[in-house]
Amino acid sequence: MKYSTSQIPLAYKKLNGGLNTTSGPLGLQANESPDLQNIDFDKFGSLKQRNGYTALNSSAVASERIDGLFWFMTPTLRKPIMVCDDKVYRMDSLDGTWDDITGSESITKNHRFDFENFNSAAIMTNDYDVPLKWTGAGNVAKLDVPTGLTRAKFVTKFQNYCFLANVVVSGSDLPSRFYFSGLRDITSWSAADFYEISKDDGEEITGFKVLGDRLVVYKTNSIYVVSFTGNSDVPFVINKSNSHVGCIAPYSIQEVNNGHVFLSYDGLYFFDGSNSYKLSDKVNSTILGFSKSNYPDCVSMYQKNKNRYWLAFATLSNNNRVLTWDSYNNAFSLYTGMAPSAMAIFLVNGVEERPYWGDFSGFVYRGDTGNNDYPLNVKTAINAYYWTNWKDFDELTDTKGIPHVYIYHQDTSATLSFSYAYDFSDTAYATNTFSTSVSGSPTSVIKRQDLQGRGRSVALKFLNSSADETFQIDGIGMKALLDTNV
Repeated sequence: MKYSTSQIPLAYKKLNGGLNTTSGPLGLQANESPDLQNIDFDKFGSLKQRNGYTALNSSAVASERIDGLFWFMTPTLRKPIMVCDDKVYRMDSLDGTWDDITGSESITKNHRFDFENFNSAAIMTNDYDVPLKWTGAGNVAKLDVPTGLTRAKFVTKFQNYCFLANVVVSGSDLPSRFYFSGLRDITSWSAADFYEISKDDGEEITGFKVLGDRLVVYKTNSIYVVSFTGNSDVPFVINKSNSHVGCIAPYSIQEVNNGHVFLSYDGLYFFDGSNSYKLSDKVNSTILGFSKSNYPDCVSMYQKNKNRYWLAFATLSNNNRVLTWDSYNNAFSLYTGMAPSAMAIFLVNGVEERPYWGDFSGFVYRGDTGNNDYPLNVKTAINAYYWTNWKDFDELTDTKGIPHVYIYHQDTSATLSFSYAYDFSDTAYATNTFSTSVSGSPTSVIKRQDLQGRGRSVALKFLNSSADETFQIDGIGMKALLDTNV
């Protein structure tokens, strides 16, 4: 005797769970994906192809890596600063022309720069040359520094003091030391005004960033918190936090939701000022698959208006993948087609937030704009795809027939490829294409796709890799037919 169940209609309206490459195929949530590329998510459940990027300078400044990128702001001046090859540049009005402001200073190329705004000056350090400053006019100049200091890896400001950390003084490498300037004065430094963070513990300072009313000092395997006392004799006190990990990628540290996100040896963490918590369990296998020797060269930025943390990794020698974390949806994504060596958020007109990055070939790009990429200023299509999780309809025993899938999407001028596979196969059972545009006025469109074959589980794929096109999926409707006598 043959028994069968009725059709089971299911709706998937939340598709913003992001990438999960660590879980087994049955452990993913309905809104998570085991494999995606160049996909973003919104607050309301939709998935979409990421925006593209454009070249800020139409030709390479030099055939070298961009070693630093910074948005310099004073009450009357707003300009980007960039370091490439052995020169420092600034740009007026984002006009695409980088103007050399190196002057007579000597800069060693291929050493990453750290920057800070302090008292209407841009302070720059690269762990190799004497720190520099630029006051918005003329060329850069050497920063006044403590006696004997020739190098500093990090610079920051805290409680109206300027700080230089992980330094070389009189030929001695002092990786656990930081100096502080006079109050609101970068011309005043005392050789006696320094602190050591657990000297000779085998670790070095790997990050230096303010969090609220505290200065957080990252070391390789630990994190310390510096507090301001207001006492002229002992202006600062230092306490070790409860964090069981430290930071190994200095330029991965970004302030996100009143804490710091940073890369440790085993993944991404969130530091709340007291303790650290793992963020990247869902994508640990992805992170650990990147080149570990290049972790210290990872660069990052946080795009507040999109709740998006960007972190660039290398699969071989240069950064060529960007892992993003949507802090609102707690969703990860993976970008390809980019090669960021430096990242920065530009506050155009002081308020308009734009993401920019520099590459390994002398170009700087504006991100999150348009429907195409422009590597080396060459128009290139974005290859974006998204696999759903394996949908078993809460039944693992019987094969199912899924006669129809209803796709809810936005009206866009694109041709979308649709595929499906059964039972954990890495090969699509069938593929076809359909237009995402529609005549008339509706902005949301429903398209039906008919499926063949059967399986105990099914996964769907959406793909577009054509120039000048984009897509957005808002929901999926499915019906499953269960047969119980197989």
